[in-house]
Amino acid sequence: MGRSPCCDKATVKRGPWSADEDARFRSHMEQHGTGGGWIELPGKAGLLRCGKSCRLRWLNYLRPDIRHGGFSPEEDRVICALYAAVGSRWSLIAAHLPGRTDNGVKNYWNTRLKKMLLGGKKPPQPHDRRQYRQAANVHLCRLGAANLTNYRL
Repeated sequence: MGRSPCCDKATVKRGPWSADEDARFRSHMEQHGTGGGWIELPGKAGLLRCGKSCRLRWLNYLRPDIRHGGFSPEEDRVICALYAAVGSRWSLIAAHLPGRTDNGVKNYWNTRLKKMLLGGKKPPQPHDRRQYRQAANVHLCRLGAANLTNYRL
């Protein structure tokens, strides 16, 4: 039972994408778009990748409107304010940061902001997220951005 696989795992390439694959994929997307669906796209673009892998690569890394690189202090404030308000609903938070993906915001939170907010303390257990929200609120007060009414969901 269950879903049938989208591709034959034995024939697809796994692991990191090469610069050549990115260039071919980007070129195909600029000329043809998805061309009917993500499942057929790898064959049409000449890639030995799964359709899901192509979709995630495009949405999280290769789209032209995505901003890569460091987050600004204002973006930090927005992330902290919204995390304090709604928790780890990354797509809602990313919607307030033009050019940022939910995956990028989540990764930034988990690798930088969370550690900065806790100030080197041992992270709380996953079931006790209140400590993160409290730390985010304290950080917002330090930054002078404790007014959460600026961010409508």
